[in-house]
Amino acid sequence: MARSHHRRKHKHFQPPAHTAGQTKQKGKAATVIAVAGAVVAFVISFSATEGNLLWSIAVTIIGATMGYYIGNRFDKSDIKK
Repeated sequence: MARSHHRRKHKHFQPPAHTAGQTKQKGKAATVIAVAGAVVAFVISFSATEGNLLWSIAVTIIGATMGYYIGNRFDKSDIKK
């Protein structure tokens, strides 16, 4: 009598996780540097304007925007390598 439970199980084909030549990015530098730029800009502007929130928020937005563009350049230069 055949013992089917002793046979090896059939394995289905699974395609590779990623194609050759492409690397998966772990994270985005643009978001990390944008948040860091916003925090640093807020701290500096809050102390420089002696607590004026209007100017602090404006400078925070500018710092986050600059951080995003700098981080975006890091991401683009990382892909080319």
